[in-house]
Amino acid sequence: MTKSYLLKNAKRSDADAPCNRRTAKLIFNFQLLIFNFLALPTLAQCQQPTNMPAVASPTITEKSVKPWKAAVEISESDVAQQGIDAFFSIDTISDAVFSRMKGKSYGANCTVPRSDLRYLRMLHVDAEGCIKTGEMVCNKIIANDLLDIFKQLYQAKYPIERMVLIDDYNANDELSMRDNNSSCFNFRVVAGSKTLSKHARGLAVDINTRYNPYVRTRQGRRLVSPDNGTAYADRSRPSPYKIERGDLLYRLFIEHGFTWGGAWKYSKDYQHFEKR
Repeated sequence: MTKSYLLKNAKRSDADAPCNRRTAKLIFNFQLLIFNFLALPTLAQCQQPTNMPAVASPTITEKSVKPWKAAVEISESDVAQQGIDAFFSIDTISDAVFSRMKGKSYGANCTVPRSDLRYLRMLHVDAEGCIKTGEMVCNKIIANDLLDIFKQLYQAKYPIERMVLIDDYNANDELSMRDNNSSCFNFRVVAGSKTLSKHARGLAVDINTRYNPYVRTRQGRRLVSPDNGTAYADRSRPSPYKIERGDLLYRLFIEHGFTWGGAWKYSKDYQHFEKR
């Protein structure tokens, strides 16, 4: 059936049949509808020819970022499988991290903009050779320095026992030090003074704190922090966590422009490295 056939028969119907023009027009439109339907391609005709390469649909990949939990022991095979760079990163302060800090290391009186701080994910090895996840908040000015330093320390298996945010201790420096925790940012004053510490700006790091105490004299009395680190104020006492002038940790911090509290003249802060 063709369109010309339909037109021809429609005209013949108009001439010969006694039916009115309106009825003839309806019959014509109905026949034309059937013609157009029969002219539609079949489903098989619409399908892509098998001899043509299929066009691949765009693949949407979602980067799976697992929540980082510090103080978790992992294996060397985990690090090898994922690559060391997957465990060393710098990020801005997320809402989740800030919620841990707020009212603790980041108190209501904190004058450091949140945007000036960075969250570091790192690995460290303890004195028993166990690999552990670590975390630290610091000023963005020293973030790359710290990432490079701690990455080299990890690769050299330099012993660091613990590295979690000081907020896990309610920003209590004494409690953190007693647990031999290594940390950086904490908006606070220098112990026994009204002067803001370098930690208040995230420009100082305390490492292996129990075994490298802060020693100073006040009114003829020697004070040691933390209190359970008093024995290690005697620097001849051996410890796998002791920081010494010339060791790898010392050299790396000095090479990156930090100064060591263990070299101070009137007090000794053996755990402390800061950048001015």
